[in-house]
Amino acid sequence: MVKSMLNVTYTWDKESISANGSKQVNLLIEWGYGAIRKRKGNLIPKAAGCDLQLQFIPENGVSLLKAEGVRLGFKRSENGDSMFVHCGDVRRGKYRQAILTFSIPAHSSGRHTIGMMEWSWRKPSQEKRTLIRTDQLYIHFTHHLGLLSIPSNPKVEKYIKMNETSPIVKKALRMYEKGEYKQGAFILTRQADELLIRAARSDDKDYLQEAELLLAIRNKWSGTFVVFTAYSSKVFFNKAISLENVRFTENDTLR
Repeated sequence: MVKSMLNVTYTWDKESISANGSKQVNLLIEWGYGAIRKRKGNLIPKAAGCDLQLQFIPENGVSLLKAEGVRLGFKRSENGDSMFVHCGDVRRGKYRQAILTFSIPAHSSGRHTIGMMEWSWRKPSQEKRTLIRTDQLYIHFTHHLGLLSIPSNPKVEKYIKMNETSPIVKKALRMYEKGEYKQGAFILTRQADELLIRAARSDDKDYLQEAELLLAIRNKWSGTFVVFTAYSSKVFFNKAISLENVRFTENDTLR
């Protein structure tokens, strides 16, 4: 096994999966180089490696379905026997996260390998790619109902839920732009409500802050888009009103 200064941790959402297999198993991966450091001013952390790439070589029947994270690229090899995740550049003291979702077939009870993780990168100013780390990936299979009923890992569950915010906001924005204000507001409200419930159950302030952000976006857009549409219609039907004379104040009140 190849090890390096690239630090990687793997956390499954479930400690055990059914020996009958599972069509969706989530794995949180966190990676970085060196100790976490706070940025000073506008200084950008020094690059340790470029174009970090994760290659997953699965055991028979295992498949990597998708990868979700910041600027991740995902593709399969030409013969389909491995999957690649492009993780971008690595900077000293900076750590990143991603969720990999697998489909895993049935297996006998016990701890078994589901594949190999191979990490490679290019040194800054070099073109040659270097293998820097390899890890065997294991998971526990069981028929024990007690083990299968254990709640999902809260850290993995939190990352998955928080990662939903960006696509939901984009979807809501498209609805507001099409004039579907109620639908857009409903999507934002529903997600905020789910986060508020999680915040109450876990006493996690991150959920609360995310919910407050979504509600603030909903209130802002509901005011801005509705008011703008109303006055745009008024401008269209009243030629005496010039678009140049229509402007918003900070309170979204037209003057």
